[in-house]
Amino acid sequence: MTLRIGVSFLFVCGLGVALTLAGGQAFARGKDTSAKDSVTVDVTRESAQGGNAADQANAAWEAKDWERAAKLYEELSKEKDAPPRVWLRLGASLRALGKYDPALAAFQKATETGAGAFAEYGKAATYLGMKDKEKAFAALDAAVQQGYADAAALSADPNLVGLHGDARFEKAVEQAKRNARPCAYAKENRQLDFWL
Repeated sequence: MTLRIGVSFLFVCGLGVALTLAGGQAFARGKDTSAKDSVTVDVTRESAQGGNAADQANAAWEAKDWERAAKLYEELSKEKDAPPRVWLRLGASLRALGKYDPALAAFQKATETGAGAFAEYGKAATYLGMKDKEKAFAALDAAVQQGYADAAALSADPNLVGLHGDARFEKAVEQAKRNARPCAYAKENRQLDFWL
């Protein structure tokens, strides 16, 4: 049985992701009728005993078994048209293992497959792990310029603690807040305040 999984990204480096499953319907392999902000991938159900590779990778991810997660996401990344989520989680798993160069390569692939701000966020955490604050700030700036909007996650992420206290980090947090609530910061929205 082949299931279609649509992947919509919410945030990364907790790499939180929402999945929508096309409820048990079989689809022809290779068709892509997904929306612009979704990526579609076919996953073939393996034996009922072990579940499919994506389920196993997700279970390893949730258990923070980074070695196993990296291995399983590496296998999933070899599939034609692997979705950005696979690349993002592969990159984060490799980063957690201290394998920074392969992590950066995975995040770059995520960028190329449409993960944009989330991939840049992952790169920022990876560069910081490599003790390269300048590249970490450049990647973090790219993330917020591309629309990353979770200021709370940015401030609480243990992978970015080394950037706290720097004015550039505070600027990135402020930009994330603006991204989350653009109307609250637009001058045009304050034009009628004299009526209040």
